[in-house]
Amino acid sequence: MQSDLCREACELLQQLMESYVSGSPGMVMGMIKHLSPDILVIGTGKHELYENLAALLQGLEKDQQEAEGIDFVIKNAWYQAKPLAEDICVVYGEFEACEAETEGKQVVINMDTRLTATVHRDAGGQLMIDSLHHSTPYVYQQEGEYYPKTFADQAEAALRRSAALEKDVQLDALTELYNRKYTEKYIGQLLGKGGPGGCLFLLDIDDFKMVNDTYGHQTGDTLLKQIAAVLLRCAGESGVAGRVGGDEFMLFLPDILDERERTAIARQLIAQTGEVFVALELPHSCSIGGASAVGGTSTFAEIYRRADDALYRAKAAGKGVYRSSEDRQIKSCIDTEI
Repeated sequence: MQSDLCREACELLQQLMESYVSGSPGMVMGMIKHLSPDILVIGTGKHELYENLAALLQGLEKDQQEAEGIDFVIKNAWYQAKPLAEDICVVYGEFEACEAETEGKQVVINMDTRLTATVHRDAGGQLMIDSLHHSTPYVYQQEGEYYPKTFADQAEAALRRSAALEKDVQLDALTELYNRKYTEKYIGQLLGKGGPGGCLFLLDIDDFKMVNDTYGHQTGDTLLKQIAAVLLRCAGESGVAGRVGGDEFMLFLPDILDERERTAIARQLIAQTGEVFVALELPHSCSIGGASAVGGTSTFAEIYRRADDALYRAKAAGKGVYRSSEDRQIKSCIDTEI
């Protein structure tokens, strides 16, 4: 009778899935007699397409190896069947394959599995499974969703949060320039072997403490932000602008190796920062020290030391002054020749 066929087919599929989930080779092998030689099995994974029993057994072996050490239990299982002919029916159902041992684990494997199968009774009265399609829905595919939009939205939000966190780690909170750590990192990469090299400017606000003491820290913060904006514009897409700390900034411009070009840029920076001081009605200025290096010939520490030495000489020479590490090198060469 068809009702007996449907009932027995549901019981058979339940036994099959329990054997599969158990991971017991003996239980799995005991079910093979109910699988047609040309059975078609389709799973969730792209690779889970088996067009005969031999291919299925090969796939099962790999599957069991991956699941070794993980015990599952079946929960909330149900199976129903509909007759297609006197000796053929289709079985469909659902169950949860839940990881048995979860203590101490932060990530637990729970698979909500759906299945359909066709079953027929052969001439000898034995039930045979001709096809099986089982799938695990996306974890973030919500109730009523045909496409996992919730998953896509959550993934997009996670990427945005990750990018925001990375930005927070890299940037100086006040000026939104790179902080010292990441400024050094990126400049080091540009100076490395195969890098373009370039010039490093160290910029320091003259008598910045007097700004805070005389006009207040809010004015000081505004000044720092506007100086940072000047450096960002000068850096463009290829340069690196960073805050070293306090009132000292770094600007690295790749491929700028010519001394005259470097001097012109420094003078431009002094002029543009001067406009900031005028707009804020502050009688102050910036001093700048510069150094350059061909890619692969200098480390960040070396070019920074030379630029810092040039900055020290600039501040000693007066306010709003630029000095280059090349100045001392040229003087040293002249003294040696004399």
